[in-house]
Amino acid sequence: MLKSIFPQSIAFLLLCFVTLLSAQGVTVSPTRLFFSGDPGSVQSQTVTLKNDSPNTVSFSVGLNDWYRDINGQKLYFAPNTLPQSNASWLKTSDKNITIAPGETKEVVLTMTVPKPLKTEGVTNSMLMLTQIARQDDVASKEKSIGIKILFEFALHVFYTPKANTNEDMDFVAIDFVTKKDEKTGVEQKLVTAKIKNLGNMNSDSTVEFELMNKSTGAETKLNPQAISMMPGAEQVVSFVVPNNLKGTYKGVAILRIGSEANVRIGEKEFNF
Repeated sequence: MLKSIFPQSIAFLLLCFVTLLSAQGVTVSPTRLFFSGDPGSVQSQTVTLKNDSPNTVSFSVGLNDWYRDINGQKLYFAPNTLPQSNASWLKTSDKNITIAPGETKEVVLTMTVPKPLKTEGVTNSMLMLTQIARQDDVASKEKSIGIKILFEFALHVFYTPKANTNEDMDFVAIDFVTKKDEKTGVEQKLVTAKIKNLGNMNSDSTVEFELMNKSTGAETKLNPQAISMMPGAEQVVSFVVPNNLKGTYKGVAILRIGSEANVRIGEKEFNF
């Protein structure tokens, strides 16, 4: 059984690292790289790093495998360990990169598509830019796990065969659950929408949820959520229900796939 190389607590910190690094003046673009092309083709894309901070920063450049679990959280694995990995197809122009204050540098990512191509599906990996600690770095410590907090960018890398043009997602289930908030311990009411990517390409979508009181007609719109899913993946999207909602409600889940013209609707009645 494959095990993620990052425990949940570390994965949470990595998300914080990206936020902190951007706030300190180091930016990376783009954050997602999409490749296509015929088997045997060689393609390159450029990642730009800009350092607007007052300090010199250094990064190691590497690759990992990853996938999202049922709740949409990313799990990371060693490169070339997952079935849909394309890490072995990739080479980077640098293994390490140092950026002075005010400087902009580039990392070139080159993909060689295998010939013959053994899969007709979308493949993916993650380009990792991990800060390298220097002697003069000032790093705080996370007391709970005793590590130095550095910074890391994780950039999605996708390969989609040219023939894969079917973008199709739909609701699998709509439910109501209660659970305790991990931070406050307060019980929450949640409506959930389970979605499956039925197409053959990675798809971005927005999930909306509306609740209408069947007695009064009053409508409540919950905060929409953006998701991105690989072909065949399933994901549960959860929405917190306001505590003041009581009675019987008609729930309408709206899935906007890619452009707003591609829409799926799901409905269910709830008693709060």
